[in-house]
Amino acid sequence: MKPRSDRQETFLPLRDKTLAQVLLHLFVTEFGYENKRLFAQAMIERILETLGAFVRPVTALQPGQMLWMAVVHDGRKHACKPMGEIPQVAVVLDLVTDEDLEALASGEDLETIRQRRYARLLKQAFAQGGVLAQSDLAAIALVSHSKVGAALRAYQQGAGELLPYRGSVQDLGATLSHRVEVARLLEAGYLEPEICRRLSVVHDLSSVENYAQTYKNVLKLLERGFAPEEISAILSISIRLVRAYIELVQEHHPEIVAANPHLRGATDHQPDVNLGVK
Repeated sequence: MKPRSDRQETFLPLRDKTLAQVLLHLFVTEFGYENKRLFAQAMIERILETLGAFVRPVTALQPGQMLWMAVVHDGRKHACKPMGEIPQVAVVLDLVTDEDLEALASGEDLETIRQRRYARLLKQAFAQGGVLAQSDLAAIALVSHSKVGAALRAYQQGAGELLPYRGSVQDLGATLSHRVEVARLLEAGYLEPEICRRLSVVHDLSSVENYAQTYKNVLKLLERGFAPEEISAILSISIRLVRAYIELVQEHHPEIVAANPHLRGATDHQPDVNLGVK
């Protein structure tokens, strides 16, 4: 082996003064990786990549911004899993903006400002590949879960849009808004690919096709005289979803309702689900 030059002897060792080398030394000396150095190096590389995605320097944040962890939006539902087993992504959120301060100074209603802030946080997280839940907003704002839900419902009803919260994006809980939205667009004559583009929250084509087919199946069963409870059992969908679809049927297919008188009161006393929140 060619001997090192004086400069090489002086400066090459400095290349090992890194966090990766510190971690490698820790793995080898304290965690039994003496004979698995390559495996340890691969693990450390992955760990550092993860840290790079989750940790931002203070200079990367502007006044009024905060770093928050969101569930990753990767096309999967991640339902029935503890949070520790769900992939997450770090997102930068504008907690306080010039618009907020101007509205506060001008005496605008605090609840209106709060609703607008929630909408902004949800949209910002979604634009960065993550989705926030009501619990995230409740923790950020230090208010109850129910107050966040009420604020989101009020905003969505007033703005006529469905916000990208975790329930609507990942099909969690009792949220029906996106399913009903697909059915409404289907009744308006749009095909599934066009529906994907028109949804207020992006869904992949396979999900939209599934929702559309479920609605078509409900129509067929209603035409054959099945009761809402029977349809719920046959299609393995909630009775709330069946009743939400029946509202559309009453609007677009009065002939089905006329042939099945028991449907006329099927949606009585049911909560509005057009802009529900989870």
